[in-house]
This record gives sequence, C-alpha cells and structure tokens, in this order.
Amino acid sequence: MNSILEKLNSYQILTNLLPGAFFGLGIRFFFGLELPTKNIGEDVIVYYFVGLIIGRIGSLVVEPALKKIGILKYAPYKEFVSASKADPKIDTLSETNNFFRSLLTCSILFPVVDKLRVFALSCPWFFNNWKWLLLILVIVILLFAYKKQTDYVRNRVRANLSK
Repeated sequence: MNSILEKLNSYQILTNLLPGAFFGLGIRFFFGLELPTKNIGEDVIVYYFVGLIIGRIGSLVVEPALKKIGILKYAPYKEFVSASKADPKIDTLSETNNFFRSLLTCSILFPVVDKLRVFALSCPWFFNNWKWLLLILVIVILLFAYKKQTDYVRNRVRANLSK
C-alpha cells in the first residue's frame, strides 16, 4: 500500500486522488451511497480512478463551458510553455488550478448523481443497465481525454521546436 502511494507524485495526488476521495465521501454524506471497496488499498485505487474520471470531465466539459461563457481565459499555449520554463512556479499554480477544477466538477456532479439515483429507482431498465451505461460513458470520456492529451503533447512539441 505504501509503495503505491510513494509512486504517486504531487500532481496525481492533488488532481486525482483527493478529488476522488472528496467525491466518494460526498456521495456517502449526501446520498448514503458507498463505493464498492473492501479495504484501504481498494479505496485508494477506486478514489484515484474516480478522481481521474472527474478530472477528465472537468477538462472536457466544465473547462470548455467556462471558457465559452467567459469565466475563464487562458494564455496562449506557446506563451504558457515559454513562461513555464522561465518560472517553475507556473507549473505548481497550474496543478492547483486543475485541483480546483476537479473539486468544482465534483460539486457539479453531486446533483447529477442524485438525479440519476432517483431515475434509477423509478426506471427498472435504467436500474438494471446503469453499469453498462456507465462503462460506455467512461470509454467515451477516456477516448476524448486521450485525444486531448495527444493534441496537448503535439502542441507542446511544436511550441518547443518553433524556438
């Protein structure tokens, strides 16, 4: 167990594990729902994965929506890359920024979970098939996250080669 935690860097703990734990504790507090874990090792793995998915929802849905309505405005990517090299504190600030985005996404997802829970109780088909629907949703989220990350890497390479 300790070896797993030792391998996680601060970014992974901040943006995946803590939001996953916050979400797991939140759904227990608000709705009495328990994640299906049996020990602390499983808790860490499940919280990390839930946090990873929450982070991707934040990156793929919440962040673009906030940009679209004008709440967020990012620096151009080339400027971000150059500034990060000149000021390492920018990477730390970016980590913190992503942590807050994940916590915001968790908070947005709480009412969604409640509505889905109520719907599942009133619709037998959904109640019997929610796991498959969740799996499909996770696949779609990870597919788009993979594409976004690939684009991010390509843009980072271009920003470094254009100097």
